Amino acid sequence: MSISRIKPLVYAVCVIFAVLVAVSLLDILLLFFNPRFYSNALFITTFGVGGVFATVLAYMMGVERSVIKDEFARWSLVILLIAAGAAFWFILSKLEGGEYGPAFKAFGLTMALSTILFIKGKVE
Repeated sequence: MSISRIKPLVYAVCVIFAVLVAVSLLDILLLFFNPRFYSNALFITTFGVGGVFATVLAYMMGVERSVIKDEFARWSLVILLIAAGAAFWFILSKLEGGEYGPAFKAFGLTMALSTILFIKGKVE
């Protein structure tokens, strides 16, 4: 596997973690500015919506940065996004140890499920 095949995957992983950091900061800001209306449901929903944004942005960035635009590049991104969602659900939610567990599960679940949008498609 050449470096040109790995670059889009690295960009996608960087986008996923950037969105995770952005959602975490947004969560803190929501808690700080609106503590009266902050709840566990808002906490989990915020991370769930962030998972959808992470998937869409990571896929778009990966396809855009791909030098060789073929089905292998598209499917490698799809598999990466599903694996990242599973990692958030099974590994990171347990490693975290408690408070962010449901939020990481929501992030991972929405990442894996929103990848379904890209399974049937073409790389242009």
